[in-house]
Amino acid sequence: MNRDALLLLSVMLVAPILSGCGLIYDYDNCPAGYGEFDVEDDWRLAPSATPEGMAYIFFPSGDNCCWRFDFPGKEGGDVDLPDGDYNVLTFNDDTSGILFDNSESYRDFTFYCRTGALYDGLGGTIDNPLGPPVAANGEKVNICPDMLWCDAVNTFELYPDGTAVERTPNSGFSYSDKRLLTMYPRAIVAFYRYSVSNVENLESVDRVCASISGMAASLRPSDMWRGTEPVTLPLKASPETDCIISGRFFTYGLPSEPSAPNTLSLYIWLTDGRKMCYEFDVTEQARTAPDPMNVEIIIDGLTLPEVENPKPGGTFDVSVDGWTTIIIDIAS
Repeated sequence: MNRDALLLLSVMLVAPILSGCGLIYDYDNCPAGYGEFDVEDDWRLAPSATPEGMAYIFFPSGDNCCWRFDFPGKEGGDVDLPDGDYNVLTFNDDTSGILFDNSESYRDFTFYCRTGALYDGLGGTIDNPLGPPVAANGEKVNICPDMLWCDAVNTFELYPDGTAVERTPNSGFSYSDKRLLTMYPRAIVAFYRYSVSNVENLESVDRVCASISGMAASLRPSDMWRGTEPVTLPLKASPETDCIISGRFFTYGLPSEPSAPNTLSLYIWLTDGRKMCYEFDVTEQARTAPDPMNVEIIIDGLTLPEVENPKPGGTFDVSVDGWTTIIIDIAS
């Protein structure tokens, strides 16, 4: 089964006509006639979450297939499945840039993102350059993930007269005489914000975008493993005031075993046609952030060249060559 196998053989939820059968994968029909039970979401770990819908994937024990149900909103719904043992994942199904790998396996199910281009932060208009799919340091360029809420249950046992749930390996089972599974979705992507303050000659800037290197390429929700492969993320950047450039983005965070440095790069096209790249090593700020799920990167001071003779409007170099790169030591 390939990475997009979960997109096959699906049936949209139309309650109550389908009696709780949402998107079913690897089966042609809703499993009518099996025991019905309820799936509900408890949002205490993400009270402000606003997903348009949630997906619930049940992986039968010892099987190489899965059942997927999608329900609109954030409340869950009724599910029909045979009694037995399952691993369970839930996540919001309203994302656009997130893809799945190893989708037939609970243990190895992985979120990742498609390949991007280095200057994607400029936006996809026809007069903006895309940039290369590989950064100068050799890392692949992947787009940033969307907001992602998720929960994983290591073992869910469904009986005729109740359930047993073990949320993480060896954590112990909780038993109930209700045929009910409660999931606790939480944010599993990190939110980063960066700002470059005290920027001189910001009026010389025609366009600007950014990137950050050394970030995780994927996330495995069964154990929150973020892999070891570093990628570079293309970022939006915009003048916040007449002396501040800033941006914000979602990310899978740092790799579980980080090795590559985290370099924030600003790509600036000046109004006279020159192209400047400023690189800042922000590894320490990224790795020592008090909350790794909410990281703020702060850079103070950047002097841009003055432009005395700007080119006429519409003159813009879309090539990927001709950059002047300046490495700035923010520790000094």
